[in-house]
Amino acid sequence: MKRLFYLLLILVLLIFGISFSLKNPQVVTLDYYFGLAWSGKMSWLLLVVLALGACLGVLLTSTWALRAKRRLSKVRREVRKMEQEVNNLRALPIKDET
Repeated sequence: MKRLFYLLLILVLLIFGISFSLKNPQVVTLDYYFGLAWSGKMSWLLLVVLALGACLGVLLTSTWALRAKRRLSKVRREVRKMEQEVNNLRALPIKDET
């Protein structure tokens, strides 16, 4: 079900992107620093900017996710150690003082 949802989402975005490209055939000029310039269709420019933004977002999110996974593995090791200590304490014989 999840796979079908993603497939439909990609299809809708693809149709939207193609129709956007067909409705906006204007050529735009993007001026960079140091006198550099690029001319091309507005739809291509927006596609490149979207792709760069997505890559940057994935990069930043992946660093956060890696930190969270590292922390999770550390906490799991601590939990296993504490569980082992509890099991060791349960195995100790109880002395009656009466």
